[in-house]
Amino acid sequence: MDELHAHAREQFFAAIRALAASADSIQARVIDATQSILEVTIDEFEGDSELKIKFARLLDLLALDQDDIEKTAEETAAHMTDFEAIKVADLMCDFYYDLG
Repeated sequence: MDELHAHAREQFFAAIRALAASADSIQARVIDATQSILEVTIDEFEGDSELKIKFARLLDLLALDQDDIEKTAEETAAHMTDFEAIKVADLMCDFYYDLG
């Protein structure tokens, strides 16, 4: 296994499991998935500008206010439309695939 992004891959796998293994609303599943994703730092993608940009874009969709990113991400996801939450969930899955 490629150890370069092992921690990020582990956290995104947990996020995808949270998205897939729940009967909750898509917003609640995005909130659960976000908790794993926030364990990843942008520094983990140093040297890979494409992944760094994609990760930053995902974080921007989750939390525009970076002061208390966890709380802001939860509030943001809670107020997403189904369409917006599905888009974010798709981006999480795509990012996991890119880590492969």
